[in-house]
Amino acid sequence: MTTRGSVALIVSFVAFVAIALPLDRSTTLPQQLALSALAWAFLGVALVIQPPAIRIQVAGLVVLATALECVGSLIWGAYTYRLENLPLYVPAGHGLFYLSALRAASLPALRRHARAIVIAVTAGATAGMLYGLIARPLPDLLGFVTWAIFVRFIVRGRYPLLYAVSFLMTTALELYGTSLGIWTWSPVLPVLMLPAGNPPTGIGAGYAAMDALTRRIVARIEGRAREPGIAETPSSVTG
Repeated sequence: MTTRGSVALIVSFVAFVAIALPLDRSTTLPQQLALSALAWAFLGVALVIQPPAIRIQVAGLVVLATALECVGSLIWGAYTYRLENLPLYVPAGHGLFYLSALRAASLPALRRHARAIVIAVTAGATAGMLYGLIARPLPDLLGFVTWAIFVRFIVRGRYPLLYAVSFLMTTALELYGTSLGIWTWSPVLPVLMLPAGNPPTGIGAGYAAMDALTRRIVARIEGRAREPGIAETPSSVTG
């Protein structure tokens, strides 16, 4: 995909989020379903023009992120969506978000300044974490935990620029979505009894972890597909 195409995708995604989330503030369930159909159509079109490896990677992340959303929101109750459901545009949104982050991290302008960007984002994340611990009525301990995960990926991960970009994008999206009331984080996480901000300051670490896990899962699936007896029967992989 060209640099111009990557920029067009990122701008289109930002515009879609900027319009769709305010619309969802007052939607009924049927209206939300129509909004979800648009999100899935957008993802489908965006994936058609991607190379196969990227399509597989994005699809894997959508499956993983959806499972985590079901656990985190519907079962655990760490955060709750406005209609107390899992909006069907959320899985598509994860795919669009991840694809946009991948394309942003591949832009030559960002790659030329990768080290400076990573340092700046890490410093900003650290300042936000300290603010969440000190300046809020309840210390944002979930923010501290997720910040520590983020730093681990920045220091030891294979794609620090991608993690920095996705951290920035996630933080912006979380601030936007929670300010509109589309979803709300529990002030104290159920079961763990861990105080959390709305949103937690380090929640951008989630995409770093999901990226690493998705790449590992996809690599294992592709490795199995290349094994003798499996590579000869593609239907055993695709189902």
